[in-house]
Amino acid sequence: MNHFDDWLTQLDPRHSPAQLFDYMPNVMYFVKDCEGRIMTGNQAFAERCGCRSPDELFSKRDEELFPLYMAEKFRRDDELLLKNGTSLLNLIELFPTREGLPEWFITQKLPLFERSGKIHGLCGIVQSYERMLDYSQNPLFQVVQYIRSHYAEHLSVPDIAKQFGFSERQLERRFADTFRISPSQYLIRLRVLIASDRLKYTIEPIADIAIDCGFYDHSNFIHHFKRILGVTPLVYRKRYRTTG
Repeated sequence: MNHFDDWLTQLDPRHSPAQLFDYMPNVMYFVKDCEGRIMTGNQAFAERCGCRSPDELFSKRDEELFPLYMAEKFRRDDELLLKNGTSLLNLIELFPTREGLPEWFITQKLPLFERSGKIHGLCGIVQSYERMLDYSQNPLFQVVQYIRSHYAEHLSVPDIAKQFGFSERQLERRFADTFRISPSQYLIRLRVLIASDRLKYTIEPIADIAIDCGFYDHSNFIHHFKRILGVTPLVYRKRYRTTG
């Protein structure tokens, strides 16, 4: 252990350097153990996870806080980092906004080691990728904004590609290279997450929500909803809908 590490261990844990992250706009910070349990995070991360304070994060797992497809992606990355003991930098991935909608974020993950050299866990920061870029100079992010603004309409990937100066193949490739997901997959996930919010906070009929969110019919909605969130819309509503 070097002199700095020795000095750091003498600090009151209630007043650690990690508190600086609470004063950095649009930066979320978290720490996990080797079992995937969240040990702590800053206030912004806690709120994004639906918690009132970092204390409520302790020992929670990603699958308790995020949609299934997000949690699985986070877990795969964590397992790779813990296995190899190397940092994962500039990961571009979907993460919920405060409204619960999927937005592209950039994540940096670093391993944490014990004095013996054994991996003890990991830490990371998450920042909005979209806010770091100039939409006017990036047609790909104009596509994302267009999909988010018109998700309830009948959208065709070939038509979107043509509108923004891509061939269909170019758009598919650039979208996958940047976001590790296709435009159609992003659209479906966006629709599902918006629908899930309406299931929680309204009493609208499920069939109406399905059509309003851009799905062809009720059965198509159920199929995609269960595939992404792991339960049917009805079960989700019963489990998560708030009252009063």
